[in-house]
Amino acid sequence: MAALAAAFALVGAAECRADHTLEEFPRLEGETDDAARIQRAVDACPSGVLSIGSGVYEIARMVNVTNLCSIELNKSAILRAVAEMPFVLRVNNEPVLGNWNALPLRADRRQDYGMFVTGGRIDGNGLASCMMLDGFQHYTLRDVSFLNGRKYGLAVDAEEGTGYELVAENLYFKCFLPGLAGNTAFFLNGGDCHVTDCISVDYTVGFHLARGGSNRLTRCHVWGGPIPPPRKGEPCEMLKDSVCFKVASASCILRDCYADTGKIGFEIDAYDTRLLGCSYFNNRVFHLDDITVIRHLSGRLLVADGAVVKTAPHLKVYEGCGLVKWHNMMYSGFGPDDDTPGAADFGEQTAPKELQLAL
Repeated sequence: MAALAAAFALVGAAECRADHTLEEFPRLEGETDDAARIQRAVDACPSGVLSIGSGVYEIARMVNVTNLCSIELNKSAILRAVAEMPFVLRVNNEPVLGNWNALPLRADRRQDYGMFVTGGRIDGNGLASCMMLDGFQHYTLRDVSFLNGRKYGLAVDAEEGTGYELVAENLYFKCFLPGLAGNTAFFLNGGDCHVTDCISVDYTVGFHLARGGSNRLTRCHVWGGPIPPPRKGEPCEMLKDSVCFKVASASCILRDCYADTGKIGFEIDAYDTRLLGCSYFNNRVFHLDDITVIRHLSGRLLVADGAVVKTAPHLKVYEGCGLVKWHNMMYSGFGPDDDTPGAADFGEQTAPKELQLAL
């Protein structure tokens, strides 16, 4: 009983909100990076908001947020790793007493539905993954760029698996450093999450929905190719074994998502997945071939109102288990002997001259 009372006392203390700016927390004597001052600032903002102004902040050890603090980064603020570490920033909103599933009515879960990280750039610099979010409920990420993540740009509930209702908007994932092949831009274990208008450039895997379920991706775009091949004659570094969208959580909807230049456009290994208005295109500039647009490993799949443009000689629209329904698909650049499942019937029509030239 005493432990439970202490836990609720901590919860109550967290509700004593305090807001601060990072300017109030300068480096102390002997500090050669900004991790310690940012950690002090976070710790001073239980259930509050920490505002970080423009500038480059060097991070030599992981910053941990465990007190329900939200972070507001100026659009020109950069948190940049300067040493190896798991993540530049970790936000862990697990309850005070640990495993909330073990307690009746989840009594110890800390209730705060307005937490967020917004703005700025988190740069793993090839030394660290950018950010981990654990144990969340109705959490917002908006207008943040995740750069050069060693393993992940953003890992959501990668360890705890107890999060739900992430609202993610206008997130940008990009690698421009070589040597990071095999990484993932957005890894998601949670459920009931809404991910909208997010873009991944040159991560090997764009969006990986690993567990959980009922997640929604809307107008998300994955493309790769600018990082050159490690050796002449090989594929561009981040295109080797690339997967734009990897879905292994059940009952997910991808709507108006765009797989743009990847070895596999959509890999589906889950029940009741819907690809609605989704498209695939391969940019010939990057010389990618042997492409599979949809690799279907298991589960029921509905593909409707989408489009595929063929610009490489060896492109397969579909391979897999066959539990799939097609409706109203549009194809460009395909020959009469190519497989075009669910093609919409427009009668005898010729593609516009501009499109013919593009193909």
